[in-house]
Amino acid sequence: MKKHSKTEDLLKVLGRQSPYVTTPVPKPEVRAQHRATPEAKSRPPRTEKDTGERRRTLPTGRVRGKAIQFYLHAPDEKLIRELAVWLAPHRKRINDSLVIKAALRATKTGPELLAAYDAAVKVDGRTRRKGSTHDTA
Repeated sequence: MKKHSKTEDLLKVLGRQSPYVTTPVPKPEVRAQHRATPEAKSRPPRTEKDTGERRRTLPTGRVRGKAIQFYLHAPDEKLIRELAVWLAPHRKRINDSLVIKAALRATKTGPELLAAYDAAVKVDGRTRRKGSTHDTA
């Protein structure tokens, strides 16, 4: 019995023809003659299905927003929960994002909004620049 040799096996594999054999491209003059014949039907343009590419399209009637992350303090989260509890018996689907959107759409400009903004600035944890013109304190 012959001893097994990895080198010989590798050479055999390399000597084999690839299973993905490409067909030879016809000569240019053959192609030109083939296209010139009136019986040849033109192929329709390739579609997404033919090319294998898929383009993601959104439904036309729906506009989607982008994901945004908010950092909320416990009192703000409590207000969102309170609004969600109030909305629950009136609507089917309640989540924080919908509560915030509803609150934004219901808000009007005026002294109440300015007071709420000032209160939010006081508890905001981000650092302020030196010489900020918006600090009233």
